[in-house]
Amino acid sequence: MVFGKKEIVGLDIGSSAIKLAELKEGRNGYQLKNIGETLLPPEAIVNKVIINSGAVVDTISTLVKDLGVKTKDVAISISGHSVIIKKVSIPQMSEKELREAIPWELEQNIPHSIDNVNYDFQILPGESQEGNMDVLIVAAKKDVTEDYIAVANEAGLNPVVVDVDVFALENMFEINYPLTDEVLALINIGASVTNINILKGGVSIFARDITAGGRQFTEWIQKEFNIGYDEAEKMKYSLGLTGISKDLDRITRDFADLICGEIERTIDFFTTTTSQKETVRKIVLGGGSSKVPYIKEQLVERIGASVEIVNPFKNIIHDPRDFDPEYILDIAPKMGVVIGLALRRKGDK
Repeated sequence: MVFGKKEIVGLDIGSSAIKLAELKEGRNGYQLKNIGETLLPPEAIVNKVIINSGAVVDTISTLVKDLGVKTKDVAISISGHSVIIKKVSIPQMSEKELREAIPWELEQNIPHSIDNVNYDFQILPGESQEGNMDVLIVAAKKDVTEDYIAVANEAGLNPVVVDVDVFALENMFEINYPLTDEVLALINIGASVTNINILKGGVSIFARDITAGGRQFTEWIQKEFNIGYDEAEKMKYSLGLTGISKDLDRITRDFADLICGEIERTIDFFTTTTSQKETVRKIVLGGGSSKVPYIKEQLVERIGASVEIVNPFKNIIHDPRDFDPEYILDIAPKMGVVIGLALRRKGDK
């Protein structure tokens, strides 16, 4: 553990809510200093694209003020259509040679000009059957990234790290869970995007965003019962707490089918395209819609893997006098990305 790097605030700008987390690093590990979220107005962010920047700025400002946050440096992240993550297999070369080759690889593998994206890469451990090296390339559209930076700036904050949701999840997982050689999938079902990051030996070997999430479920409820967005959200979050009607149960099953079907297809694609035909043995599931009935059970049945609900506070010290244990337990599944961001430090790659 390295001390001395200035702590920053994790700021997860989601499609339905803004989440914020602040951690303090000490000799005994990380301690929770601040955690909270505020809902965004409907349609402020659609499919991870900022539509109403004023509403987003106001929501961030309100959350920062309500939590009494003094730190201005933040880590933010992006996901969805604006982010492209590709694994490529190329001849063995030095990192310097690879850095020079990456722009050409990007031209072959992304639908945008490299002038319009920010990009980075990571060499994956091991080698492919042909003796090549596997490299994970990440590209994010500059215009979308700049929009996210702009709303944080307008709220009086200073983004010093711009991450990608799937890798923020990996960062959170690394701190909270033991390193194993098994192949496992970190899955985060958000409002408009479901993030999937498959790890082997603690290293990402496949990552993808699915543009489906809990907002579709809310819209289905609105349409079925002819009610407003807020009422539909309340109905959604009451699932499991009270008995539900046949119509709501049907919609819930349909939503679980949709999400689990997309996840199954993504994992099947991963399995068939990896040289070692890797099989996912475990799923660590999170996100605001991870608690929707039938999802966990369907994933066990479809994937044939064990499924565990994520706890991003597992190894984060949190004083029960400051944070109600029941509240922490309730919010835990949807705080994976923001905790991963709060673990970042200025200058991180």
